[in-house]
Amino acid sequence: MIKKLTLTTLATMALLFIPAQAESMKCQAGKCGAGMTAQKAKPKADSDCKGGNCKADKQGKTCKKGKKSMGSPLLLPLPSAMRWIEKHKENTTLALTAEQKTKLEAQRDKMMPEMMKLKKEIATLAKKIKVKCRKNVELNEIQKDVEKLAQLKIQTTMMKMTCLRGIKGTLNKEQWKTLKTLQGVGKGKMKSMKKEMKCQAGKCGAK
Repeated sequence: MIKKLTLTTLATMALLFIPAQAESMKCQAGKCGAGMTAQKAKPKADSDCKGGNCKADKQGKTCKKGKKSMGSPLLLPLPSAMRWIEKHKENTTLALTAEQKTKLEAQRDKMMPEMMKLKKEIATLAKKIKVKCRKNVELNEIQKDVEKLAQLKIQTTMMKMTCLRGIKGTLNKEQWKTLKTLQGVGKGKMKSMKKEMKCQAGKCGAK
C-alpha cells in the first residue's frame, strides 16, 4: 500500500514538474508567451524613442526627443571624400605617400573652418525662416531670407565640389578607385566582395 502511494505521489509530482520545466526551458530560449511579448515590445519602444515619439513608460521615465534636422547644407548630394580620407588614410592598400597626406591635410585644415561656419549660418537662417513662416510674416520679407539661404547653400556646394576636385587631383586613378572600394561605394564594393569570395574559396589571384 505504501509503495503504491509512493509511486502515485511520484507520478503526480513528475506530471507537475515536467510541464513547469518545459515552460522554463522555453522562457530561457525566449519563446515563452510573456517573454516573447516583452522582447518584441522593447525594440519598438527603443525605435520610437529614437524618433522622439515614445510615451512615458510604467516607471514614468520619458526619452529625450531627437534633434530636428534643418536639411542638407548642400544643393545636391555629393560624396564626403575628405571623411573617407580621414578614415582610410593609414590603410596600406590606399598607399598614400607623405606628400599626398600633407596636401590633403592642408586642404582639410583650410576647408573645415569655412564649411563649419557656413553650416552654422545655414542652420540659423533656416530656423529663422520657419519661425517667420509660422507667424505669417509677409512673403516679401521671407523671400529675402530664402534668397540669402540659397546663396549660402551655393557656397557650401561649390566648396564641397572644390574639395572633391582637390582630393581627386591629389590621388591617382587607382588610389581613387581603392578609396571608393574601402568605403564601399559604387562598383568597387562589388569587385571587393567578389575578390573576397574567391579568396575564401582558395582562388586568390584567379581571373
